[in-house]
Amino acid sequence: MFTPTRRGFINGVDRIANSVIFAIGPVFIVLAIGLIGMATLTYFTVVFPYFYQWDDDYIWTKFSYYAGLLFSIYMIVCIFFHYYMAIRTKPGGVLNAGTAETESDDPTLQELFIELEEYQVFPKTCKKCHLPKPERAHHCSVCKKCVLRFDHHCPWIANCVGHFNHRYFLLFMTYLVISCFYFVAVGWKVFLISLDFGVEWDYWMPRPYMALTFLLAVAIGIALGGMCSWHYYLVLTSQTTVEFYNNQYAKRSAQQKGEVYVNPFDLGCLNNLRQFFNVGQNYPIYTIFLPIPISPPGNGKVWEKNAMQYTTVNDISDDTD
Repeated sequence: MFTPTRRGFINGVDRIANSVIFAIGPVFIVLAIGLIGMATLTYFTVVFPYFYQWDDDYIWTKFSYYAGLLFSIYMIVCIFFHYYMAIRTKPGGVLNAGTAETESDDPTLQELFIELEEYQVFPKTCKKCHLPKPERAHHCSVCKKCVLRFDHHCPWIANCVGHFNHRYFLLFMTYLVISCFYFVAVGWKVFLISLDFGVEWDYWMPRPYMALTFLLAVAIGIALGGMCSWHYYLVLTSQTTVEFYNNQYAKRSAQQKGEVYVNPFDLGCLNNLRQFFNVGQNYPIYTIFLPIPISPPGNGKVWEKNAMQYTTVNDISDDTD
């Protein structure tokens, strides 16, 4: 048990940390754009001309050159598009849908309670912002508001990852991880050359930049690859990061009672993927590979549940907000 003085100190430190995270968000965005931009410049001035060498005598080299060029441009467009959308798209708040709505379209508190009462006998209320709390919504201590289907607050996008921008966030990570490993796969030879000062360097980009970019691609590919894999696991099991830990607690509690906990929002891996990417019913599956804006299904306040539900995630999550 914490004493009131110690609890107050911890809460004060937590508020300061959250304020700092909120304030330095734009710095992280500039840093991310700078690193991606440097990698892009290094790729097109060193790696691409080294790996895709033009030869007028062989048609295969021409084909691979143009194919590599198109693939490279496609990956860069997808990275920057999904990064921009993850930053600019509102994750979804309790009093708005997170879309391009005007303030006059936002529901009043009374309208929101009426909407939630259609699906919940006793709509929950957030203990921190004192607003109606839809299922799967959680309070972000950095943004100081409840976010629909809240996953986490990401300083690299200066935004919460929630219902309306989680798709963009995951696809941004996906394309960035693929690009990092692609950079390593086609650039490792020229990376070794950049370390050998006895070999002539015929490229505009200095050697240290090539070496640094290669090491960054390895580090970011591994680190972000692990995080990306984690998020795909969450998508396949229809969980957010917050819900995963709540569900683990629910499973242990149910096990102690000799019962089995089932995530009520898990509709099966395939249906979970379709729901998350909004493909199959509303959009064709190939839209996953296109840099176009696509909203998730539903309003983020009410969710379809499976027939085996044992309890709801929010029943155990109030104390963890």
